[in-house]
This record gives sequence, C-alpha cells and structure tokens, in this order.
Amino acid sequence: MVALPFCHLRLQSKKPKARSYPKEVVTVGDAIRARRLDLGLLQKDVATIIGCDKMSIVNWEKNHTCPRANHMVGVVKFLGFDPSQK
Repeated sequence: MVALPFCHLRLQSKKPKARSYPKEVVTVGDAIRARRLDLGLLQKDVATIIGCDKMSIVNWEKNHTCPRANHMVGVVKFLGFDPSQK
C-alpha cells in the first residue's frame, strides 16, 4: 500500500559531470576527454576508434603530448570536427 496514493511527484535533475571532465575545452586532449566522457567510453575504446594505443590517449588527455599528424584523421572522425580549425 502506498502511503500517499494521490501524490505522483517525481523529482528529476541532470547527473553532475565527473570530476575528470574538463572545465574548459582548450586543447585537443581536453576535447577528446570531454567527447569520451559524453559517450561513456573507456580510453582503450577511443584508442581503437582513433587507431592508436591506449597510452597515447592517456598522454593526450593529460596534455603531456599532442596527437601527431598521422593520428589526426582518427581524432577528427572521433570528435566530429577539426580541432586545429578553431
């Protein structure tokens, strides 16, 4: 038996973004991380899509390195836009 059968209230809110989500998308690595988290993918999944290894994705997202020219086709395809054209 429901305590208040006449009350059909449902509270909804957006789920807060993860702490690892970039506050500002400034670099290519930030854009990759934001897109990956939006899609709910793991770094190894993104590496498979782009055509590189997982550690490359880790280094790009931490802004230790930038993607080389031979990976930019996969990065553009994954992001849906060319980050160098900003």
